[in-house]
Amino acid sequence: MADKPRFYDAKISKIVSLSNTVKHFVLDYPKDADTSFSAGQFLQVHLEKGGKPHKKSYSIACSPSLAKEKNQIELCIKLVEGGFVSTYFFNLKESESIHTALPYGVFTVKEPWAENLVFVGTGTGVAPLRGMIKNLYEKECTKNIWLIFGNRYETDVLYGDEWYTLAKEHSNFHFIPTVSRPKTWIGETTYVQEIVKREFRGKAEGYDFYGCGLVPMCQQLKTALIEMNIPKEKIHFEQFT
Repeated sequence: MADKPRFYDAKISKIVSLSNTVKHFVLDYPKDADTSFSAGQFLQVHLEKGGKPHKKSYSIACSPSLAKEKNQIELCIKLVEGGFVSTYFFNLKESESIHTALPYGVFTVKEPWAENLVFVGTGTGVAPLRGMIKNLYEKECTKNIWLIFGNRYETDVLYGDEWYTLAKEHSNFHFIPTVSRPKTWIGETTYVQEIVKREFRGKAEGYDFYGCGLVPMCQQLKTALIEMNIPKEKIHFEQFT
């Protein structure tokens, strides 16, 4: 049975620009707040819009250990044109507070771990994947872990330095970024689902796939995996709308 959501005010302690349209927010919670969650889950931000309650869901972009040790939670938010809540966030300053509820969602890494864990994300869909992957290494996971991460431009590869460092430190971590509208990029330029088909066709045994991003990408990836004869119970998604 899922935990009931817990409501807390959180203070914005740090804001970092990751790209022209994406910011990383660190939320500080009261010392007595129960901020526990499972990697991959999301929280809801509660605001007022036109005098009426308004809420928006955002995947948690960190490992549960950060919440446990520091009572902090991280969010990765893209400024959406005309988006009420994302515009609100982009106008926030450090030390201001927001009202949140957590945790929600069932997009979590299944145990026991598969021998091969393949994470596929586009844009801010990398947020829950970041929490999942960090958590796996904190638990000293030695399974093969892939992150296939798609973006339009090379300036959009969120947390890129973290992924490259992780790949250097862990031989079982394989990072494949791809950019669909390159300028000076010399790496992969095809869509994430095409990379999945190329890398994992005929390798259904011992693989779990986790995908996160906008609905069209998730649906195309799901179609590709089913065509590859990946069992449905091995395919896990969190779709952003």
